[in-house]
Amino acid sequence: MGKIFAFYGPSASGKSEIQKELTLSGFQKIITATTRAPRLNEEAGVHYIFMEVPHFKDHIQTNSFIEWTQYNDQYYGTLKSSIEEVLDQDGKTHIVLDLAGVLALKKRYTNIVAVYVGANIESIKRRMASRGGLPDEMIKRVKKAEEVELTSEYMQHADVIIWNHDDIKFKNTMMQVMQIIESGHDA
Repeated sequence: MGKIFAFYGPSASGKSEIQKELTLSGFQKIITATTRAPRLNEEAGVHYIFMEVPHFKDHIQTNSFIEWTQYNDQYYGTLKSSIEEVLDQDGKTHIVLDLAGVLALKKRYTNIVAVYVGANIESIKRRMASRGGLPDEMIKRVKKAEEVELTSEYMQHADVIIWNHDDIKFKNTMMQVMQIIESGHDA
């Protein structure tokens, strides 16, 4: 049976960078679905399963998602078939979710390792500023990080906690992630 490493944490904590490195290292990524349009350089079936809204809603009605959410007027979700395909194999794979998604996976499956990726608020602010974007959206994300995502209540659901501040070399963060994956870290 396969094992899924589910990464969650605040915006700009480094989850997507970890996921990118894991994928480049040969670890399978679980592809989630969205109704948003592909961004430049995004490929269907590689970055997301891109769906039209009616098709996504059909999947909601048929209970085809483990979890789904609506964010910025777009839908995002994890198909049961994507998870079960991975668990039927012997490999290790990864996915980035919000806390609700991680909890939904852990409620339904036993081979899930929840990995919280955190960073101090200074690192989060700097990374968000370097990405650009709307100031109001950045303010909301920083506030959410401070009030919710950096709290012990939010982190308590993790099997493993990793810190990825600016003063920690990303190479060291990845070494820690690889140790967790290689050990299989039993949840």
